[in-house]
Amino acid sequence: MLYLDLELLYQPFRQECFVLRGLQQRALPVLSVSLVLACCGGGTATKELLTSPTGFTVKPSAESTLLTTSQRGALGFQFGPPDGSIGVLANGASYTFFMPATSSSSCSGTPSTRGTYRLGGSLTAITAPYGCSAVIKPGGDPNGYTFDHDYAAGGPVLTVTSASGASGILHVYHGESHGGTCSGLGQCFYSSLGMALSKDGGATFSKLGEILQPWVPRSLVLNANQNLDVGGGTLLIADGNGQHIASLTAADPANTFLYVFFSDFDPSAPAPCNQDACLALARAPLATVVADAFAGNTAAFPTLFKKLYKGAFTEPGTSGDANAAANSGHYTPVIAASGSFPSVLYDASTQRYLIAYTTNNNAIAMQHGASLLSWSGPIASGAITASGKSILYPTLIGEGTDPTTGNGNPWLIYISGTNWPDWSTTNVVSRRLQITYK
Repeated sequence: MLYLDLELLYQPFRQECFVLRGLQQRALPVLSVSLVLACCGGGTATKELLTSPTGFTVKPSAESTLLTTSQRGALGFQFGPPDGSIGVLANGASYTFFMPATSSSSCSGTPSTRGTYRLGGSLTAITAPYGCSAVIKPGGDPNGYTFDHDYAAGGPVLTVTSASGASGILHVYHGESHGGTCSGLGQCFYSSLGMALSKDGGATFSKLGEILQPWVPRSLVLNANQNLDVGGGTLLIADGNGQHIASLTAADPANTFLYVFFSDFDPSAPAPCNQDACLALARAPLATVVADAFAGNTAAFPTLFKKLYKGAFTEPGTSGDANAAANSGHYTPVIAASGSFPSVLYDASTQRYLIAYTTNNNAIAMQHGASLLSWSGPIASGAITASGKSILYPTLIGEGTDPTTGNGNPWLIYISGTNWPDWSTTNVVSRRLQITYK
């Protein structure tokens, strides 16, 4: 059976149309995959697709344990790291990791604190807790927003340079406000994404404000005793068509954007996304984000990012309400599949993007695409499951000097446990991926 990649066929219509590929998985096993071409004129055409693209394969190595429960405890942590997406910076053979976690009472810097923690080590051993001190903590939003009142931790990082040549690190973090009662978990949570900036190499961060909020208001979720997980976000630079920029210094600033993948929920979205959170995409002009970050223009951040909706980035990323009491913008799923915590990298060897995300807290799915706006459908060889285990929080890491770029053999880090959310049965594992595309 053959998956028909129609990307070349719609290339002449790229300015008028966008591609939305969806996996309908409301029930197991997976029943169908559909490709929807939704044009700006409002018409749609659907073609049933039978399996994943031929020619693109992902061969994962065997799991290697990166952090055991006892090792995480010795570093001073109770839950995580990572309790979500990981931010990674490379410095030769060593790495700096920015991981969401809750510290224990033995943490020397910020005991019993939920937040982003900076750690050091390699892709096979994390050894340095840098004093076990949270660089992002709950509360204290500069605009008075309450989206991160009860939890604030991330997440993806990106090195940036201001117009005057100053260096900084942008950081996306997952924020939560709690309320209601959810079975087995205590209070429910409603989450959004915030952004922060470090000017000292990641030792400290200053919050810039909320950037993305789910469409549905907070009160409707918590009053219904439900959770809404926006995930951990991403930080990816690409052009206006979502395509890779080979040389950022030579790129047109007016056509250079910062893209963030997340999960959103909107009952007006196509099935299955009218019932579950699906994968969404938003962007903002990179030059504007960097300029406002270094200038400390925090009031701008709730308005900078626009969600992808019906082929254009037009819908507001947040509601502008400090307590998420109003709807934010609508969205159209970039991948119409129930999924969370997406991680994306560009693979230079195949000249394709690779995305990994979790489904049902027990599997990782992968897709590839020539741009951030167009995805292949699930890659059969990239599916990761383990009988009786929960699998969450995937992070793709390039094997070279740039963690956001792979060259045929990137790393995948995730957590695997037997009784989630019991962290005492959970390990952090890593795998090498061998990627080929013919």
